[in-house]
Amino acid sequence: MDKHQLTKNVKNWLFEQGMDLVGICPPSALEDEPEGRRPTDLLTCVRSVVVFGRRLLNGAVQAQFRRLEDGVKSAESIYSTYGLELVPNWTMAATTFYLADYLENTFGAATQPLGCGPEMGTLPKNTPLPMFAGPNKDGLVMNIAHAAIAAGIAQPGWNNFPITREYGPRVQFGCLLTDLELVYDAPDDGERLCDPEKCRVCSDRCPMRALPPKESGEETVWRIAGREYAVAKHNVNACTVAALGMRSEFAGIRDRGDLVKGMDPTDAEIAEGIRNYEISNCNLDHYPKCYCNVCQIYCPVGSWAETFGPLRQTKEERN
Repeated sequence: MDKHQLTKNVKNWLFEQGMDLVGICPPSALEDEPEGRRPTDLLTCVRSVVVFGRRLLNGAVQAQFRRLEDGVKSAESIYSTYGLELVPNWTMAATTFYLADYLENTFGAATQPLGCGPEMGTLPKNTPLPMFAGPNKDGLVMNIAHAAIAAGIAQPGWNNFPITREYGPRVQFGCLLTDLELVYDAPDDGERLCDPEKCRVCSDRCPMRALPPKESGEETVWRIAGREYAVAKHNVNACTVAALGMRSEFAGIRDRGDLVKGMDPTDAEIAEGIRNYEISNCNLDHYPKCYCNVCQIYCPVGSWAETFGPLRQTKEERN
């Protein structure tokens, strides 16, 4: 089977599984990643990096609006289960596994499915990856956000999320490496979806000021597929305080008190806060969270106004 038909088969299979976005890039597109995190470091015979995404449910995002804007703390369980952690992570993990099984059994391919999800089995620790890192302080195996950009299904957002034309940053991504030679998609070189000089939504709304505004000059350069992209210099430790509800002002259903103080906590302060964080058996990584994600759900890209405008009205606006 030629690579064009093979590529069509792979993409059609993923769309049939309910994926909304599929892209493919060569491993060379990620050659600027840190040593040990490049595709060739993980699967030496890799020829193609397959990336796929599934949008977050509108109703799950709406639940987070209810929590943030109306103070309905119980709504956080809807967002965590259906919008961020449990169902999306397991869905993407299962799809990745079954794709690997399909390629190996049908085409005799060598594959390597990658872990996915910003919170799966993780603890917060400052990391160059745009997500929290694991207990071994080395994060997820490969930067799937960068792979999505290299594969043309996303652009980098100032908020460090991969942003899609269709759904903004409200997408969960999965990724698989394979030795199959497939047809590659080009990065999206169209008009930038995120213009931090005109839009300050993520910087202005971040409750911990973890995303400095463009004019501050505090930025990080991502090098992907021979291109350079400037994004905010993300203060991961500050973000962690809000994302894990480590202060009363960010608490969800359970108020743990002020485990971390200040707007720019050190690694040591975050580690101490985690030591005082209660263990739970109710979620994937045993650390209950309140899920800030303000910069993700309020990002205006991806028909946000049409999709969420009426949904996110506050009690006062509805009345």
